[in-house]
Amino acid sequence: MRRALKKITSKDSQHKGEAGLTLIECLVALVVIAITTATITPMMLFAVATRVQNQKTEQALQLAQGELDRVRLVVEQGGDYGDRLAEMGLFSVATSTASTITTVNAPTQFVASLADVTSATDARVIDTDGDGDNDFAIQLFRNEGIEVNSQTPGVTASTPVVFNIGTRVYDIRAAALASTGGLSTDEARLTFTSDEGDRNRRPLAVLYGQIAQGDRDGGLCQYWEFAGSTPTTLQCN
Repeated sequence: MRRALKKITSKDSQHKGEAGLTLIECLVALVVIAITTATITPMMLFAVATRVQNQKTEQALQLAQGELDRVRLVVEQGGDYGDRLAEMGLFSVATSTASTITTVNAPTQFVASLADVTSATDARVIDTDGDGDNDFAIQLFRNEGIEVNSQTPGVTASTPVVFNIGTRVYDIRAAALASTGGLSTDEARLTFTSDEGDRNRRPLAVLYGQIAQGDRDGGLCQYWEFAGSTPTTLQCN
């Protein structure tokens, strides 16, 4: 009886040993895992890079809209706001026609603060997340539009009654191309990408608009003049 029981136990042990994976089966499993990983990894990289670009584009659009709203608020407050616009980093280019506002050159330098902005081709860097590293650069500009002399004694700045305005927001990585003239003014395309896409040379957000001070004396006539019309004396009285 003991011999029979021992024989059965020995056979069970042999069957259990034979039930494991062979070396070839292990190698096949490793090859399958490697192929699967190699197939999935590029797609994951594409998804992460595209998501980062979309998030940056959304942030840039909010910054661009905020700049236009900031200028519009100053104009709506009225008064002789010519100096205040300059303090906001808003400088004019030598043109008064609406069509040419889109042809303003790209930034030629990125500066650290509003006080360092001295022309329409300067872009101010900004740290949006407070980590001490700059994330974007904002270029803000306008055309000459229709300006009137200051009515306040001691204030010599001219006040633009109606003008076209533009703002472009670049990724901070574009700073490397600013001094070489390699930046573009065309908005970066939202594409499925595995790297930085166009954000190292194109603005992530571009907005153009028109701002007018309608409550100012003669504002309607000046707006007509800005639009290319010649108002009559009766219309301006």
